[in-house]
Amino acid sequence: MATASRREHTTKNTRNDGAFDVIPFPIYVVDALTLELVSVNQAMRRKTGAEAGQTCHKAIYDQPSPCHFCKIGPLSEAAAHGPAAMVFEHFNDRDDCWYQLNETLMEWFDGRRVKHSIAVDIGALKDAQNELSEAYALLALKSVELEKASITDTLTGLFNRRRLDEAYAHELDRAQRYAKPVSLIIGDVDHFKAINDTHGHQTGDDVLKSIAELLRSGVRAVDIVGRWGGEEFLVICPDTDLDGAQALAEKLRSSIAAEPFPAIGPTTSSFGVAQYRAGESFKDTVARADTALYKAKINGRNRVES
Repeated sequence: MATASRREHTTKNTRNDGAFDVIPFPIYVVDALTLELVSVNQAMRRKTGAEAGQTCHKAIYDQPSPCHFCKIGPLSEAAAHGPAAMVFEHFNDRDDCWYQLNETLMEWFDGRRVKHSIAVDIGALKDAQNELSEAYALLALKSVELEKASITDTLTGLFNRRRLDEAYAHELDRAQRYAKPVSLIIGDVDHFKAINDTHGHQTGDDVLKSIAELLRSGVRAVDIVGRWGGEEFLVICPDTDLDGAQALAEKLRSSIAAEPFPAIGPTTSSFGVAQYRAGESFKDTVARADTALYKAKINGRNRVES
């Protein structure tokens, strides 16, 4: 009776292998206790050379001991609560290929508990995913670069007028909400036309870049500095009253006056300062700062006025 039963199991197993052989992707069955390959379909044999009777980790992965990612343990734990199956991705170092593994713990025809595995080559999908990820990363990078370019003055690297408009609107909203002061500083390079006429526009551009760096390094972390246009620069000073803005403007004026500017020799800048008044628009506050700048010019330049 036992011989007849075993023959019946063998016949069923053979018939099952034949059914598996028509499936184009690798299928293999492993004894959960001994790790012996119980059944291997034609696609699996062709892919790995594995045969029934061999140890799975040696035949498939050329590993001397059970694979660290083997799912027989987790599947056995899950089986205590019902049917156990797992789907996961794995990279096989032996053939440098990605697979999606669909593994199920089940009872085989001869009564053994086995792990039934279907391995689908997803290398092309992984390549496509990687290319798509790279494309998204490049697109995100380009988007950041475009956004940066849209708010940055190309010559000096400071914020441009558009960004200054946006920043002031934000700071004004915050100032009104929390009853905090906000002030503006407008600076202008003295006799800049003469610099261009005498030394050329390239030298004039170099001067603007040098002054931009002095301003950038001279303001506080919370201050927002940008190029307002031509040789004019604007600094937005959050949480700063008129006295505080005047002190900052004086500091900036002094640092520019102390700079040697090798190509042209020492040069100076003038500054106008204004603190926001309730009900004013950005344009109104800028106009008052600009009037103060004009006052600094007619009073001799290289000075701060409000």
